[in-house]
Amino acid sequence: MRLDRPEHHGPTGARLGGATVRDGVEQGVREHLGSWLDRHPERAAAAIGRVTRDTDPDER
Repeated sequence: MRLDRPEHHGPTGARLGGATVRDGVEQGVREHLGSWLDRHPERAAAAIGRVTRDTDPDER
């Protein structure tokens, strides 16, 4: 991703931020993760099961 006006955040300015970066990363993750989940349904179900189990306080 190339940004014409990058926004740097954090005390040292080392963290890149801003809506443009956030939107680009979100779109890329959504597309690639969705594709992977569609291609690997059993592994996807197992991963989603672990996430939901780990976030459900009744399951701990």
